[in-house]
Amino acid sequence: MTRWIDPPPVEIPASFADLNLPPLIAQTLIRRGIDTPEAARAFLHPDSIPSTAFPGIEPAVERIFAAISNNEMICVWGDFDVDGQTSTTVLVQTLQALGANVVYYIPIRGKESHGVHIETLKPILDNGAKLILTCDTGITAYEAIDYANSRGVDVVITDHHDLGPRLPNAKAIVNPKLLGEDHILANLAGVGVAYKLAEALLTNYQLPIAQQIHPHSLLDLVALGLIADVALLKGETRSLVQRGIHVLRNTGRVGLRTMAELSGTSLESLTEETVGFSFAPRLNALGRLGDANPAVDLLLSHDPVRARVIATQIEGLNSQRRLLTNQVYEAAETQLRENPELRNEPAIILFNENWPGGVVGIVANKLVERYRKPTILLNQSESGILRGSARSVEGLHITEAITTQKDLLLGFGGHPMAAGLALEAWKLPEFRKGLGKAIETQLGRIVRQEPTLQIDAWLTLDQIDLEFAESLEALAPFGAGNPSLTFATHRVSLRSVATIGKNREHLRLTVEDDSGNIQSILWWGGAGSEIPHESSKLHSAYSL
Repeated sequence: MTRWIDPPPVEIPASFADLNLPPLIAQTLIRRGIDTPEAARAFLHPDSIPSTAFPGIEPAVERIFAAISNNEMICVWGDFDVDGQTSTTVLVQTLQALGANVVYYIPIRGKESHGVHIETLKPILDNGAKLILTCDTGITAYEAIDYANSRGVDVVITDHHDLGPRLPNAKAIVNPKLLGEDHILANLAGVGVAYKLAEALLTNYQLPIAQQIHPHSLLDLVALGLIADVALLKGETRSLVQRGIHVLRNTGRVGLRTMAELSGTSLESLTEETVGFSFAPRLNALGRLGDANPAVDLLLSHDPVRARVIATQIEGLNSQRRLLTNQVYEAAETQLRENPELRNEPAIILFNENWPGGVVGIVANKLVERYRKPTILLNQSESGILRGSARSVEGLHITEAITTQKDLLLGFGGHPMAAGLALEAWKLPEFRKGLGKAIETQLGRIVRQEPTLQIDAWLTLDQIDLEFAESLEALAPFGAGNPSLTFATHRVSLRSVATIGKNREHLRLTVEDDSGNIQSILWWGGAGSEIPHESSKLHSAYSL
């Protein structure tokens, strides 16, 4: 059973009067620690911070301008998730507008995994690249950067991943982890960092060619990448997503418009949910199951025919991704049913040689949501190497926990909430034991707690209308660090139930309160769940 928690009572201070906010909005802000008019204004209407606030920006700009002036080939090296795809596109589009000689490369997940690898870097250098510009990667690519330097090639790093034990020998490093945890730029994902560099380049470049592109026009990509990477919506990150959603609704990118058409997505009414449930899974499918380089082509393309070819490929891969995700999830649940002791460990760690590496992270996240424990899913190669993804719970820095076992690992890296890793299969028992101790050190002994649901307000059904729903948009965008509101209604009667969806996987419930007000509720993924008898009196919790 899930225990519902009522909203704590709060008193709206008189100083909030000038903000002219609906009571629920003001109460929500105060409950979330935004308890002064100044803090509320900063949250509701965040200002953008100039890129010069980033250490490393100036030497990065200087080296890139030198490369442009000398017509040196610049290679933008990205990553295969949506954050990496959009980061790469932001920098390539910017450099093209500035007249740079630019190429780009994104590693193929199934062959190379994350990072900068010497074996794939070498042919790029042989081809004449004189500057490597990374995005969403590179902060621990020590060997590859030293190799580039030995070839007389400079490296500029833009990344947001956790720092290693030392900084690499790069020409410049732009990474929010070099700032304090409370810095307004600290929560930027890779595309946010890339945008700040692009903003600095476009702002400082004085030739007319730079007028072909304004930093504002890149914000559709920035919102897409930040939302897909589940970046914490605070400070500059919230500002960029808020502004970027407006740009996305009116985007002129042929590729995004074609994706929207094929997926039945409305751009005009797009929200952060649309990005999270429509665009992000599709673009991620390209990187998870295929080659993500065409994603950059799609996002840059002005050719409707080319865009449709790539978008159609993405639709097919997304369908495949759904099927594989369901198969791996069922297999993981079978392992846990057959070996219940695995659920009692501080972390759930499972592996199978047949699990596709491109979907294990998605399934790990689903298991975290169900069991409220950090989860690692791994696949095993023929050579006995385990590779996979970790997902964490609130309050546990999973990458720090994994770092304590670095002597057992072939490689690892990530964020507080997610990580990737590789190790030899025979070392898994020792890794499992050591990681469990590291998790217990961070969190104390893991006890599966009773699940809870925080209710933000109790409503009557007649209070729910478009005007009320639109008033909530003052708090948007919602996401990590700013969850959407959950409402509840006492004692509604269930009048009807209908199964809907392409695969009949969802339910539509019609409910009525004691005053005869009727509302329709969509129970996402509810097919197959136990349904109360019609006319039963229920307490209903929902979001709008």
